[in-house]
Order: sequence, then C-alpha cells, then structure tokens
Amino acid sequence: MKRKLTIILVFASLAVLLGFFIYFIAQNELSRAAADDDIFVPEDIDISTIEDDVDFAMTIPEYQIRFSGLLGEDMTIDFLTILEDHMDMVEVFDASGIRTDGEEVQESFTGLKVKHLIDGLDILDESRNVIIYATDLYAAQFSLDEVTGDDLYLVWKKNGQYLNPSADGIIKIVADEGPTTKWVKNPVLFDFIAGFSDLVPEADDLGSTDIDFISQQNFFTLSLGFIPDIDPGDWTLDVGGLVSDPFELTYDQIMGMPRESVFATLETISNPQGGSLIGNAVWTGVPFSHIMEMAGLDENVLEAVFYCEDGYSTSITIEEAAQEGVMAAYSMNGKPLAPEHGFPVRMVVPEKYGMKWPKWINEIEFVDYDYKGYWEQRGWSDYAGRDRPEQRFD
Repeated sequence: MKRKLTIILVFASLAVLLGFFIYFIAQNELSRAAADDDIFVPEDIDISTIEDDVDFAMTIPEYQIRFSGLLGEDMTIDFLTILEDHMDMVEVFDASGIRTDGEEVQESFTGLKVKHLIDGLDILDESRNVIIYATDLYAAQFSLDEVTGDDLYLVWKKNGQYLNPSADGIIKIVADEGPTTKWVKNPVLFDFIAGFSDLVPEADDLGSTDIDFISQQNFFTLSLGFIPDIDPGDWTLDVGGLVSDPFELTYDQIMGMPRESVFATLETISNPQGGSLIGNAVWTGVPFSHIMEMAGLDENVLEAVFYCEDGYSTSITIEEAAQEGVMAAYSMNGKPLAPEHGFPVRMVVPEKYGMKWPKWINEIEFVDYDYKGYWEQRGWSDYAGRDRPEQRFD
C-alpha cells in the first residue's frame, strides 16, 4: 500500500511539473509572438495605402537617423521631425548614377539636400569625412564637401511614388552623378570623422574611437579551408602576362612603394540582408594603377587575374582595376594584415563583394580574355558588384 501511494505521489508531482512547463512554454510563446507583432519590418509597409508625406512619416515612427562623431553634440532625429523642419526645402529632381559595370542609371526623386539636414549641427573643425551607415551595416564614405554640397540627397520618392521598401529601402541617400555604391538605402547613422592615413589608430588625424566604431563588428573571414603559413622573407608577388615589363616584388619592396589608404566595406556575396558577414575598415596598400603602370600593359589586355597561395583565383576587368581605391593591400586599420585576412598582401576592390578581394596573392597575370576563377566556375557572379542593382535602385 505504501509503495502504491509513493508511485501515485511521484506521478502526481510529474503531472504538476509537466503542467507548469506547458504553461511556461505557452506564456513564453505568447510573449514572443506579442513582441514579434511590435517588430518594425520595412518590407511589410504597403506604400499604396500612404496618402501623403505626413502619413508616410506616421507609418515609420521607429525610423531615426543619428548624427555622431566629430560634433559638438550628437543628434538623433525622426522622419516626421525632418519633414516638419524642412518641408519648404523638399524638391523633385533628376539624378543619375554610375554602376560599377559602367551602366548609367537615371531616375526622378523627391527629397531634400543633405546639407539642409545637417544645417545647425556643430561640426568640429577636424571633421573631414562622413561615413553613412545603413541598417544592414552597408557603409559609404563621403567627404565633408560632398555632404555639405548640392549633389547629395535624402529621398523617399522615386518617379512620384514612395520607395519600394524591398528594393530601395524606406528612405535613401542618393549621390547625383556619383557611383551607385553611394546610393545608401535605409541610412541610420552619419559618422563624422577626420582625415585618415595608414598610421591609424595611432595617428592624430583619426582617433582610436573612430577606428573602434569602424571596426566594431567581429570581422568575418572566409577561405577554402586553410590559412597559408607564409614567411614574408620567402614570399614574392609575380606580375606578368601581356605586359612589356614582367617583374617580381618582395614584401620589403612592396612596403617601400607608393601607398594610399581607403575606407571600404568588405562583404561576402552570400551575406543575407542584415547578416554578419560584413565589416568596415581602413585599408592601406599600393594603388593597383601603379602596378599596372610598372608592368606596361598590352593594348589587348582585358582583365587582371589574381592567383593565391591557397589555390584560389579570381579576376576583375582592367577598367575596374584602374578605379580609385583598388589596391594591393598590406595593412588593415593601421596594422599589418592578420594571416586570416590575407597576410602578406590581399586585393582590396571597394565596389565589389569579397570574392573579388583575393587573399594571400602571389601572382598577377594580365590576360586578353574573360577569366573564370574559383567561384565564377561554380556559377557565382563574375560581376559581383556591391551596388546590387536589383536591390539598390530598381
């Protein structure tokens, strides 16, 4: 009898515990569902129901833009306030942009010049550049002159219609007559920074707090499966193909060549919207245009092909290779490249996805045909431009 009573009590206790857990799980799911109902999803906005700009502003009350960095005081502003303060400055204008493949895009937009938006900010004298960040961590660099000039706009209509949230974002930065990589959708932060050089973060002209912000993401790394162990004393970079003067460079020789720095965003082509496979840094290296000048290219050259220590390869067109900011980089945020980021030298191609930023390069070959590299042979985009034409402006 005692044993039977014990068994009954055990089962009763288990039933109570089971009931508690069922109740707890149900309450947790209900709370999470309620929280999900409050999540602001731009893509869910039905632009066909919006009557006017004020109605539009009331549809996106959570959307705010922050201004920070080298300012006397930070400022955060919502879209309704932007409208109320600048309604008489809103204009309809035509803008053109150039994609990384050279195609020109022309559209009619409604918006206001960014210079009106920042009018009244206490911009410190040492400010020279502005990094504009989007909700998905996309970032574009602008000079202070661009931001205070007449060609940079904050827009919310295209061709008389409110922007398609899935394609253009809710609100968008448009740089008239500039590259479409500077057409930033869903801008949320204007970070005012000083000029920068390869000496960061120690240099006076870019503070450590700026670098901390630029590189605050845990920078992702991708490879074919291993990180080559390279002794810079034994490593060389061979430059050849259809050139008049093939040559070989040692690490020390590269470090002694002309150099430049560029702020650029590295993102893998497979990064989902809002994904973590993206990061921003100041890169320093040899301008690739200088390497091309040294080699003396044949007039029939179409592409530059990059071969790497791990067996990876890819290519870019000569037109892309000649663009400003493209470099054979050896420094990231003022420090030598870490092995996982391509030490001793990697390519930096600011307007392309990471598959066009080969690491551990040991040979550059100039060719007269369309070379297909490791990922291109497997069906990935040969263009691989970060302007994302199907997402950024169409």
